[in-house]
Parts: sequence; C-alpha cells; structure tokens
Amino acid sequence: MAFSFYSCFVILLFSLSIAVSSSEITSATNNDSESLLAEEKALMETGWWSNYSNIGVHHCTWPGVRCNAAGSVIEIDLSGHGLNGSITPQIGALSKLKSLNLSSNNLRGELPSSLGNLTQLAVLDVSYNEIHSIPLEIDKMQNLVTLNLTRNLIVHLPSAIGLLTNLTSLIMNSNPLRSIIPPHIWNLKKLRTLHLRNCQLNSSIPPYIGKLKSLVNLHLSSNMLVGPIPSSITNLTNLQSLLLQGNQLNGSIPREIGRLTNLITFNLSFNMLVGPIPSSVNNLTNLASLVLYGNQLNGSIPQEIGRLTNLITLDLSFNMLVGPIPSSVNNVTNLGSLFLQHNQLNGSIPQEIVWNI
Repeated sequence: MAFSFYSCFVILLFSLSIAVSSSEITSATNNDSESLLAEEKALMETGWWSNYSNIGVHHCTWPGVRCNAAGSVIEIDLSGHGLNGSITPQIGALSKLKSLNLSSNNLRGELPSSLGNLTQLAVLDVSYNEIHSIPLEIDKMQNLVTLNLTRNLIVHLPSAIGLLTNLTSLIMNSNPLRSIIPPHIWNLKKLRTLHLRNCQLNSSIPPYIGKLKSLVNLHLSSNMLVGPIPSSITNLTNLQSLLLQGNQLNGSIPREIGRLTNLITFNLSFNMLVGPIPSSVNNLTNLASLVLYGNQLNGSIPQEIGRLTNLITLDLSFNMLVGPIPSSVNNVTNLGSLFLQHNQLNGSIPQEIVWNI
C-alpha cells in the first residue's frame, strides 16, 4: 500500500512538472509570436514598402529585410529606394535590429527618439538625406560601431554622442556644423575613422585630438579651420590617412610628424603653412601620397625625401622652396607623379627623374 501511495505521488509530481513546462513553452512561443507580429506591424507602419505590390506574406521576404533563424529582423537596407518623409517612431519596435541603412533617400526631419530602443544596433547609415537633428536617446545605443550621417542638414551634435564608447567610425561629411569640432568626440577612445570634411568648422584643431589614439583615418579637409596643427596630432601613431587640405591652418608642420610611421596618405594642401619641410618625414616610409602644395613652405627639399621609397605622388608645388632638387629623389623608383612648379628651385633636373617619371 505504501509503495502504491509513493508511486502515485511520483506520478503526480511528474505530471505537474510536464504541465508547468508545457505552460512555459506555450507562453514563450506566444511571446515570440507576439514579438514577431509587432515587428511586422512596425515595418508596415513605416510605409517604406507601400509601393511594392508583390511583397511576400512574411516580412522576412520583403526587399531589403534580413531576419535571423527565429524570424526577427536583424538588418534593413533600403539605400537608394526613394523613401520620403520622416523616419517613423515605429522603427524602435525592431529590438533585434543590428544594421539599418537608409542612405541616399529623401528622408527629412529629426531621427526619432525611439531609435534609443535599438540597443543591439551596430550600424546606422542615414547619409545623403535631409536629417536635421539627432535625439539625445542615441546614448542608449551602446553597441553602435558605425554612424554615418554624411550629407544631411545637422547643425549640432548632442553630447550624448560622447557616450557611444564602442563607436569606431563617425562619418559626418557635408553637414553645416558651422562651429568648433564637437568636443564630445574626444571621449570616443575606440574611434578609428573620423570624417568631418566640408562641415564649415571655423575653429582651431584642439590639442585633445591626441586622445584619439586608435584613429586610422582623420579627414578634416575643406573647412575653415585656423591656427597651427597641434603637436599632439603626432600621438596618433596608428594614422594611415591624414587629410587637412583646404583650411586656413598656419604655423609650421610639427617637427615630430615623423612619429606617424603608418601614414599612407598625407595632404596639407591649400593652407597657410610656413617653415621648412621637417627632416623627420624620412620616417614616413609607408607614404604613398605626400601633397603639400599651395602653402608658404620655405627652405630646401630635404635630402631625406629619398627614403620614401613607396611614394607614388609627391606634390610640393606652389610654395617658396629653394635650392636644388635633391638627387635622393632618384631612389623613389615608384614615383608616378612629381609636381614642383611655382617654387624658387635652382640647379638642374636630375637625369634619372626624367627617365623614371
């Protein structure tokens, strides 16, 4: 009898366990289904697919949409799809979204604050639109790695940008910022690419630029930047591309510029730089392009220029350089373009240069 009672008790516990597990599975399934339905509803309410008459029943088959195995939307790419109007707040319901590319459309207004709900988003590209502001809630997007805002109407970068500590690429070319380089950027220690070309920036380059030691690409060209190039820029020893052309920078090229041994492209043209070309350029042995034309550089072309054996383009034209063309230029056997006109050079042109270029 005791055995029978014990057996019944075990069976009862087992049955209850199955019932609870089934209930949990059913609940989880219902939650997943509700979540997917909410995602589909959010996609519909954006209106971005309203012009498609033959889209499939399931949203994962829609143009530009990619889902994970569970059916959640993880990527939207509607670049160049002729989208109009504003970005609707419903986009914030896509909680699993990792990449959103809405570039090259006609989107206007401000980015919705609901973007802050996209905490898994790694890539946000809304370049080539008419977006004019960024919400403070962007600071919740802690997984954001790439932010491309090129060619919009943004006049202010909120301080919340400085809290995106995983950001490695910030591209904001051709926005009317019209002021200083936003100081919040200096907190982005993982930043590898910073593009602020043609943003009407009219201040000096602050010494804080030297804090961004992970930078590989720094493009600040075609602005109205003034003052000297800060020596702290030579702390950016990972730089491969440094483009500062088309500004109003003055003073001399930092003597320590030779510390940037990873530089491949270096352009300081169309500024008001004076003084000699630093002899430390001989350390920039990875350089493929050195463009310094349109300044007021003086002194002679350093003999050390011959150590830059990877150079393909060397443009020192429209300066006030004097003396002969150094014979060491003959060592730069990969040189395809050499521009030295409008200086005060004298002496003869080395015969080897004539044959090699």
